[in-house]
Amino acid sequence: MDELVDILRPSGEPAGKTALKSEAHRRGLYHRCFHCWIADPEKGLLFVQRRAQRKDIWPGRLDTTAAGHLAAGETALDGLRELEEELGLKPEPEHLARLGTRRVEQDISAGMDREFHDVFLLLQSLSPDTIKLQREEVGALLGLRLSDVERLYAGEAVRAEEWSADGSVSEAEARLEEFVPNGDRYALTVARAVAAHLSGEPVEHTFRPF
Repeated sequence: MDELVDILRPSGEPAGKTALKSEAHRRGLYHRCFHCWIADPEKGLLFVQRRAQRKDIWPGRLDTTAAGHLAAGETALDGLRELEEELGLKPEPEHLARLGTRRVEQDISAGMDREFHDVFLLLQSLSPDTIKLQREEVGALLGLRLSDVERLYAGEAVRAEEWSADGSVSEAEARLEEFVPNGDRYALTVARAVAAHLSGEPVEHTFRPF
C-alpha cells in the first residue's frame, strides 16, 4: 500500500514534510520504519521471516521478524500493528524492549531506500499454532538458534525449523546471503542483544543512528 510517510532530515529530525512511500523510495528521502525481532528465551531461538515472493522489494529474502513503514503522524509503537497483521500476535507495548534507532541507506529496485528503523525486541515463546502468517507479506517464519547466528556470520549454513504460511513445518537451511543485505551485521547484533537482555544488561542503545 502506498501511504503518506513523514520525511526526515539526515540527522533524523522531522523535515516538516510528507511524501508517498513510493516517492520517498524513488527520491531517496529519509523516513521511519518499525522493526521488531522476536526471540524465544526458553528454546534459545531468534525468529526471522522469509519475505513473500510477491514482495516488490527483496522478495524471498530473510528479514526482521516483523517490520513495516510508519505512516505520517504515527509514533514508533504504532508499528505494533505489524505484529498482528504479519504474524497474528497482539503483545502489550510494555513487553517490548527498545533496542534503539538504526539508520540505513541502500539501493533498491525502486530507487534509494533511506530509513530510520525504530528497533524493538519481544521475548515470547512461539509455535506454529500461535501464529497466523499474512501470505501477502510473509512466506515463512524461521527459528534460528542464537548460537547459530554467530556461525552464519562466519560464512556457515545453519539448520532452522521453517513454519510456512500454508501451515506446513519443515527443516530448512539458512545462509547469510539469503538475508536482506546490510552492512551492520544486523541479525548478529540483535542476537547478542538478546543474550545481554537475558542476563539483565541494558540494551536500549544497541543501535545508534550515528
